[in-house]
Amino acid sequence: MKIAILEDDPAQAELVKVWLEDEGHTVVHAERCDKFITLYSKESPDLLILDWQLPDSTGLEVLKTLKTQYDSKVPIIFCTQRNTETDIVNALKYGADDFLTKPLRQAELLARLMALGRRAGIENSRALIELGPIQLDIEHERIYLDGEPVKLTRKDFLVAKCLITNFGKVLSREYLLKQVWGLDTELDTRTVDVHVSRVRRSLKISPEMGYLIKTIYLHGYRLEKV
Repeated sequence: MKIAILEDDPAQAELVKVWLEDEGHTVVHAERCDKFITLYSKESPDLLILDWQLPDSTGLEVLKTLKTQYDSKVPIIFCTQRNTETDIVNALKYGADDFLTKPLRQAELLARLMALGRRAGIENSRALIELGPIQLDIEHERIYLDGEPVKLTRKDFLVAKCLITNFGKVLSREYLLKQVWGLDTELDTRTVDVHVSRVRRSLKISPEMGYLIKTIYLHGYRLEKV
């Protein structure tokens, strides 16, 4: 899994990073709330670990932003020194999935993260993914609709792959540009809109199928179940 950490204590962040990377996870980190929101948009992580008190704001405010502005469904766990019943209730009320108090214990944190990942249906690697009538063969870079191969351009295939493998997650246009066209691209983000439209049309993704590619205003796209 790709896990994003919001933590302003460098030692704590490094410790958790080592724990997670030793388990094979990819870790991205920000020490401020504003940077974390940008990181979330660009990296499209599978799971989030939030501290509560940050120099510029709070993890709770980040949580609210992700839920309201980004309509995020990415699992979130709070790791903080705050441990009152009110704090825990507020975090859960606004959409957190779990709550741990510091000092963190390695085995417990890893177990909680794996449990959240399983509940969210996150798998580290899958060669063949089925989504309704759509079948994505990652290894051979092929995609099928109702068992019939669909002819896509290389870029359209990569866009479809990003959407399907990140099912339920908001993908920013910048993230898609980075994943499909490369880090140094200077393409207009409207290019992404054109390719997403072509993928939607080629794979016949619509409410009638039971799935849709939802446009998240000012942010990007999310493939989701109707």
